[in-house]
Amino acid sequence: MKKILILGITFLSLIGLTSCDKEEIEVYKDTNNIYFPRAVFPAYTDGPLIDSTGFSFSFDNASIIGRVYFIPVRVQGTVSDVDRKIKVSVDPSSTAVLGTHFSLPENIVLHAGSEKDSIQVIVHRTIDLKDKAVTLVLNLEENEFFTVNMKDRITNVLTQKKINYTRFKLTFTDKLTQPIGWQAVFGVFTAKKFFLMCELMNLEPEMFNQPQGSPGLSIPETLYYASFMKRYLTDQKAEGNTIYEEDGKEMLFP
Repeated sequence: MKKILILGITFLSLIGLTSCDKEEIEVYKDTNNIYFPRAVFPAYTDGPLIDSTGFSFSFDNASIIGRVYFIPVRVQGTVSDVDRKIKVSVDPSSTAVLGTHFSLPENIVLHAGSEKDSIQVIVHRTIDLKDKAVTLVLNLEENEFFTVNMKDRITNVLTQKKINYTRFKLTFTDKLTQPIGWQAVFGVFTAKKFFLMCELMNLEPEMFNQPQGSPGLSIPETLYYASFMKRYLTDQKAEGNTIYEEDGKEMLFP
């Protein structure tokens, strides 16, 4: 009797294991959804989930006339052994103008053998960006290869803010605003003063996009930058070469 009981338990265990194995290898049978993974996976953003972002050309060298901005895309579904075309449309709410502020590839594809890829947006550094920011809004559209059934969801119950899986917003400008690393010891912020200081001391402008205390922006370092510039301006004035701002006023450090 005991032997029969042991055999029965063993038989049932084998059935259970077979059932588990079958469930694990069950293939994906739903549609192939295309979406923007920055709204889903923190690894793509190294921070909070997003469906929009932006950047400025203002810290770039004057020789830079554009950038290629990569917007990741991913498929929820099967991997294919052929390239699959991704359908993308420019939302009417966009203020960026196709052919003027940006360009898109003629063919946007999810390459064979991959479940993730990117849309390459060529952003042009146009003159009007010196005075304004423009926004490009891209929508993923359904086609013969992909569906767009992933719906947006609420991320904040109080504000009812939603994050969108199939719409992505990119804002860009060339307008220079005071960076967060600019300190009171430098005086009033101006673009000319800022870039002159970076040029004379071989400082990277991007460094000032960090808060005080970050590498290169400790209190002793910022005090040194200010005293160096004050001494430089004093010496130049003594030699009859007073440095002026764009508005004609003398450049000053406190």
